[in-house]
Amino acid sequence: MSIFTEVNSVAGALDFHMQRQNLISGNIANVDTPGYTPKEIIRSDFIGGSDFAMELRRTDESHFSTSNLGIDEHYEVLDVKDHVPGNDLNYVSLDQEMAKLNANTLRYETVSKTVTKQLGILKYAASDGR
Repeated sequence: MSIFTEVNSVAGALDFHMQRQNLISGNIANVDTPGYTPKEIIRSDFIGGSDFAMELRRTDESHFSTSNLGIDEHYEVLDVKDHVPGNDLNYVSLDQEMAKLNANTLRYETVSKTVTKQLGILKYAASDGR
């Protein structure tokens, strides 16, 4: 197990939440666009219940195992039609999107603090505790 395994794991989560933030922002920007269907992003290779439990695809059996590294560039973007659209057939609910945006921001900040602490520990170890 590499000392960077956990850092790689949370770095993948940071990337996911950043991409989700951009997608939700796009949904909010299109709140008045007739016929717009909001999008949601999911990790297509999500395994288990943890935010960081994902697995990379191996292209060659001689490559190192990538299980539990948590970095995955494979996300799936879905159309979300979870409520009745308005007269303009726009499915965006501003309240729902703002709630998603706030929750995603909180998750991003939490993961960011985790990365900062892990990197601080590695820096401390690399400097022999000085």
